[in-house]
Amino acid sequence: MKKILAVAVAIFAFVAVASAANYSVDESSIDALFTEAVAEASTSASASASAGMDAQTRNIVALVVDMLGPGALGIHRLILGTNPINCLWYFLTVGGIFGIIPLVDWIMILLDLVNGSASYLDNPAFIMWL
Repeated sequence: MKKILAVAVAIFAFVAVASAANYSVDESSIDALFTEAVAEASTSASASASAGMDAQTRNIVALVVDMLGPGALGIHRLILGTNPINCLWYFLTVGGIFGIIPLVDWIMILLDLVNGSASYLDNPAFIMWL
Protein backbone atom coordinates (compact mmCIF):
# COMPACT_ATOMS: atom_id res chain seq x y z
CA MET A 1 0.00 0.00 0.00
CA LYS A 2 2.91 2.33 0.76
CA LYS A 3 4.37 1.72 -2.70
CA ILE A 4 1.08 2.57 -4.41
CA LEU A 5 0.77 5.74 -2.35
CA ALA A 6 4.37 6.72 -3.18
CA VAL A 7 3.76 6.18 -6.92
CA ALA A 8 0.52 8.17 -6.79
CA VAL A 9 2.27 11.08 -5.01
CA ALA A 10 5.11 11.00 -7.55
CA ILE A 11 2.67 11.06 -10.49
CA PHE A 12 0.67 13.88 -8.89
CA ALA A 13 3.85 15.89 -8.30
CA PHE A 14 4.97 15.38 -11.90
CA VAL A 15 1.58 16.44 -13.26
CA ALA A 16 1.51 19.51 -11.02
CA VAL A 17 4.98 20.64 -12.12
CA ALA A 18 4.59 19.84 -15.82
CA SER A 19 2.95 22.60 -17.77
CA ALA A 20 2.37 23.06 -21.49
CA ALA A 21 3.37 26.69 -21.13
CA ASN A 22 6.96 25.57 -20.53
CA TYR A 23 7.25 24.05 -24.00
CA SER A 24 7.26 25.61 -27.44
CA VAL A 25 7.11 24.19 -30.94
CA ASP A 26 9.17 25.56 -33.80
CA GLU A 27 7.15 24.67 -36.90
CA SER A 28 9.92 25.55 -39.36
CA SER A 29 12.42 23.18 -37.75
CA ILE A 30 9.85 20.36 -37.78
CA ASP A 31 9.15 20.98 -41.47
CA ALA A 32 12.88 20.98 -42.19
CA LEU A 33 13.29 17.67 -40.34
CA PHE A 34 10.47 16.06 -42.32
CA THR A 35 11.90 17.34 -45.61
CA GLU A 36 15.34 16.02 -44.71
CA ALA A 37 13.88 12.65 -43.66
CA VAL A 38 11.95 12.26 -46.91
CA ALA A 39 15.01 13.15 -48.97
CA GLU A 40 17.17 10.72 -46.98
CA ALA A 41 14.59 7.94 -47.27
CA SER A 42 14.31 8.28 -51.03
CA THR A 43 18.10 8.38 -51.41
CA SER A 44 18.63 5.32 -49.23
CA ALA A 45 15.81 3.41 -50.95
CA SER A 46 17.30 3.94 -54.39
CA ALA A 47 20.79 3.13 -53.12
CA SER A 48 19.67 -0.04 -51.38
CA ALA A 49 17.63 -1.14 -54.39
CA SER A 50 20.65 -1.21 -56.62
CA ALA A 51 23.09 -2.19 -53.83
CA GLY A 52 25.98 -2.00 -56.25
CA MET A 53 24.77 -4.87 -58.43
CA ASP A 54 24.58 -4.70 -62.19
CA ALA A 55 21.44 -5.78 -64.07
CA GLN A 56 22.61 -9.31 -64.79
CA THR A 57 23.61 -10.00 -61.18
CA ARG A 58 20.29 -8.69 -59.90
CA ASN A 59 18.44 -10.90 -62.38
CA ILE A 60 20.42 -13.96 -61.30
CA VAL A 61 19.82 -13.29 -57.60
CA ALA A 62 16.10 -12.69 -58.25
CA LEU A 63 15.90 -15.89 -60.30
CA VAL A 64 17.44 -17.96 -57.50
CA VAL A 65 15.24 -16.35 -54.82
CA ASP A 66 12.13 -16.91 -56.94
CA MET A 67 13.12 -20.54 -57.53
CA LEU A 68 13.78 -21.30 -53.83
CA GLY A 69 10.34 -20.34 -52.58
CA PRO A 70 10.28 -16.73 -51.37
CA GLY A 71 9.08 -15.91 -54.87
CA ALA A 72 5.58 -16.67 -53.64
CA LEU A 73 5.94 -13.66 -51.32
CA GLY A 74 7.35 -11.41 -54.06
CA ILE A 75 10.81 -11.08 -52.49
CA HIS A 76 12.42 -11.40 -55.92
CA ARG A 77 10.53 -8.28 -56.98
CA LEU A 78 12.23 -6.28 -54.21
CA ILE A 79 15.59 -7.41 -55.53
CA LEU A 80 14.56 -6.20 -58.99
CA GLY A 81 13.69 -2.80 -57.54
CA THR A 82 9.91 -2.76 -57.64
CA ASN A 83 7.60 -1.10 -55.13
CA PRO A 84 7.36 -2.93 -51.78
CA ILE A 85 3.55 -2.82 -52.09
CA ASN A 86 3.84 -5.65 -54.64
CA CYS A 87 4.82 -8.01 -51.82
CA LEU A 88 1.47 -7.20 -50.23
CA TRP A 89 -0.29 -8.03 -53.50
CA TYR A 90 1.53 -11.36 -53.63
CA PHE A 91 0.40 -12.09 -50.08
CA LEU A 92 -3.21 -11.05 -50.71
CA THR A 93 -3.45 -13.13 -53.89
CA VAL A 94 -2.16 -16.22 -52.06
CA GLY A 95 1.33 -16.33 -53.50
CA GLY A 96 0.72 -14.38 -56.68
CA ILE A 97 -2.52 -15.95 -57.89
CA PHE A 98 -1.68 -19.33 -56.39
CA GLY A 99 1.89 -19.33 -57.75
CA ILE A 100 1.10 -18.49 -61.35
CA ILE A 101 2.71 -15.02 -61.31
CA PRO A 102 5.94 -16.21 -59.63
CA LEU A 103 6.19 -18.99 -62.23
CA VAL A 104 5.76 -16.54 -65.10
CA ASP A 105 8.20 -14.16 -63.36
CA TRP A 106 10.75 -16.96 -63.17
CA ILE A 107 10.36 -17.70 -66.88
CA MET A 108 10.55 -14.01 -67.83
CA ILE A 109 13.64 -13.39 -65.68
CA LEU A 110 15.27 -16.43 -67.25
CA LEU A 111 14.44 -15.09 -70.72
CA ASP A 112 15.82 -11.69 -69.74
CA LEU A 113 19.07 -13.38 -68.73
CA VAL A 114 19.28 -15.22 -72.04
CA ASN A 115 18.32 -12.21 -74.18
CA GLY A 116 20.31 -9.70 -72.15
CA SER A 117 17.49 -7.22 -71.54
CA ALA A 118 16.50 -5.93 -68.12
CA SER A 119 12.80 -5.19 -68.54
CA TYR A 120 12.06 -6.20 -64.96
CA LEU A 121 14.50 -3.80 -63.32
CA ASP A 122 12.77 -0.91 -61.52
CA ASN A 123 9.39 -1.89 -62.97
CA PRO A 124 6.65 -1.02 -60.43
CA ALA A 125 3.85 -3.06 -62.07
CA PHE A 126 2.34 -6.10 -60.34
CA ILE A 127 2.19 -8.02 -63.61
CA MET A 128 5.51 -6.91 -65.04
CA TRP A 129 5.42 -8.70 -68.37
CA LEU A 130 2.43 -6.72 -69.68
